Amino acid sequence: MLAAGLTVALGLVTIPLGLRSHFLAPTLADITWGDGLRLAARVLLVPALLEEGFWRVLLLPHPTEIMSDRRRWRLGLPMLGLFVVMHPLNAMTLYPVAFATFSNPVFLLSAALLGLICTIAYWKSGSWWVVAAMHWLVVMVWLVFLGGYSALSL
Repeated sequence: MLAAGLTVALGLVTIPLGLRSHFLAPTLADITWGDGLRLAARVLLVPALLEEGFWRVLLLPHPTEIMSDRRRWRLGLPMLGLFVVMHPLNAMTLYPVAFATFSNPVFLLSAALLGLICTIAYWKSGSWWVVAAMHWLVVMVWLVFLGGYSALSL
């Protein structure tokens, strides 16, 4: 329930901001059902499972590890910063066509907020699947309904 609430809250912040700044464009991606299913599977693997597995599960302390919330955040906030910075670096090296999108301030703020809610959800649930599902849903909505597909020239 927390994960759903955090994901809805993310949408309530990022969608109006993205629409006002023209970063987001309400549009249905021009893809077939088959392409949409392949896209959903690809997004589940990368970024959802891969990024969440690395940035949350591997690099953050599990909720069962005994430590203060203060220490947990002292470890988590630098990882969140690196998670955000990784996007434009990835575009500069591996996916140049995405550089304009992945370096856009609205995208970076949205990525930071997504990382933040995934961090919170991971620390509350301890589940890779919960945060991967959140990440997958957010990216799929962006790609299919809010102009992300065309922005990334997929």
